[in-house]
Amino acid sequence: MLQPLWSLIRRIRQACVSEHYYWVSSTAPAEDLWRTVNNLADIAAWHPLITGTNAPRGQSAKPGLIYRVFSRYLPVSTQIFVERVRPGELLSVRVFPFPGLQERASYRIVSTLCGTCVLYSITLSGWLSPIVWPMVKPQVTQVASSLVQAAEEAAAQPKGFRHRAYPIDPKIDPKTDIF
Repeated sequence: MLQPLWSLIRRIRQACVSEHYYWVSSTAPAEDLWRTVNNLADIAAWHPLITGTNAPRGQSAKPGLIYRVFSRYLPVSTQIFVERVRPGELLSVRVFPFPGLQERASYRIVSTLCGTCVLYSITLSGWLSPIVWPMVKPQVTQVASSLVQAAEEAAAQPKGFRHRAYPIDPKIDPKTDIF
């Protein structure tokens, strides 16, 4: 009697888990890719599903670290747990958006003879995953390419270049000297 029940439960669990893998090649060095993915404060600059984070500027990923991100689709913050870190190579996190859904995302950076590759994998689990996947799939497919694009743009900038903290006032003519 219990064997058919366990079999049914196992099939339901397997139906509620979806794994997806993406890879993108890059011309940026592996160090720049790692710096981009490891900078938790600026994850919103390249991740298409995230608008902001509470991680302090300069915070790097460490196993056991829990921080919050703000999603484009949910009006509440979501906890992220840093699961594994191999510096320069792998970052694995778990995301807990709400009960009934859990996401595991991993970013692996691999140097090859032809350049660098980013291997991005995402696993959605929970009874809400079959409902949520079709809604987030268009953005999830862009995560790895957005990461590569951000790292290549950072690699193309001069080393001393920093973004301005405040917007330039359009009333002030930049050609005139204010001192």
